[in-house]
Amino acid sequence: MGVAYVSPWKVPAGQNVQQNIEELHNSIEQLGAIKTGLFTVECESYHAVNVANSKTLHLIHSTEYPASRFACFEDGPSIVSDVMLPSFLSKLRSVWQPRKGGRIESKGHRYELGDFVLKTGIISMGPSTKGISLEVEYTPCVYPCDCWGIITELLKGFVGENMVTNMPTLILEKSKEIYTPDITMQQYVELFSNIRKSNLVR
Repeated sequence: MGVAYVSPWKVPAGQNVQQNIEELHNSIEQLGAIKTGLFTVECESYHAVNVANSKTLHLIHSTEYPASRFACFEDGPSIVSDVMLPSFLSKLRSVWQPRKGGRIESKGHRYELGDFVLKTGIISMGPSTKGISLEVEYTPCVYPCDCWGIITELLKGFVGENMVTNMPTLILEKSKEIYTPDITMQQYVELFSNIRKSNLVR
């Protein structure tokens, strides 16, 4: 596990998600990346029953960490547990209940390019496609402050010079700490939450 950056991939006007992700795959493969498999990040959101202004609890499963489950509170702490956490939550239905339309996932391809791992996923809620996610991980590094520059340089290779070079707040807050997988999952939670909000606005 290195340092990872998760971002939405903007689909240009006039293109659909499938066309655009194929173009993204071509760009990644032209850099010399090798397709090494598939990945999935699933998120189910829960709300507290009969509690005013309660924080949403997001339960995340990633195929990169098959023996773990990540529980992230909205704008708050996260914990890492084993695969029994969903069963435990199901026994607490009087306290925590799944939110309506609370399941969202990103599913797609995993690539390796030297010291980098890239993941491109189609984000969906039920049968509806909502967008594209891009994850870039630099594996030899554990401190975000030491490798943010090299991550952005790689992204410029297929995003172009319009790549935002500022470190996202979620990573910046922990830039001098050892990076852990739960920070990646928090980035997916933030991405999924933004997609849900934009879906409500439409």
